[in-house]
Order: sequence, then structure tokens, then C-alpha cells
Amino acid sequence: MAETYKSFATNLGSTAATTIYSGVTGTAIVNSINCSNIDIYRSTTVTLEVVKGSTGYSIITGAALPITTSLQALDAPMVLESGNTLRATAGTTGDVDVIVSVLEITA
Repeated sequence: MAETYKSFATNLGSTAATTIYSGVTGTAIVNSINCSNIDIYRSTTVTLEVVKGSTGYSIITGAALPITTSLQALDAPMVLESGNTLRATAGTTGDVDVIVSVLEITA
């Protein structure tokens, strides 16, 4: 089995649900999801979910991100399987950066 550490980063450029990690071909262990409010003038919110098939399951919903703060969304690793997707939704456009750290395990 091959194990590869990867990091993915994105700015949530809209208030629509945005895929932040997908394409799992085996198993992925998500070690961390960091959400940061990069705006120095206004607070915002963030929602994170894992999508299995066509159903979304909440990780956090409408979590407050005060001005220039960060939120560590996981307190323990989370396993994703083939076909699962991580999505994030910001309360304001362009104010939230999301960084995901994963260990991908493939056959």
C-alpha cells in the first residue's frame, strides 16, 4: 500500500458550497481542517460537511469566525472512503481560507 501526505488549500470565493477535497481513490485520513477568516473588518461563518453519495453530513454548521481568527474543525482524524467529498460554505464571499491535511492510502 502506498501512503502519501497531501495538503489542499482554497479560498471560498462564493457563499455557495465549494468542494475542498475530492477524488479519494482508496482511503484518506483527514488529519486537520483549518478555516481562517482573512477579513480584517468583518466576521463571518463557515459550514463544513462530508458528502457520501448524494447526502451531506455536517462536520460543523454556521461556526462563527470572528475577524482574523482561525478554527480547527477536527479534534480527531476523520476517514474518507472512495467517492467521498469535503465541502465548505462561507457566510461571506472571499473571506475564508480552508486548508486540509490528509494521508491518502492507495493499493
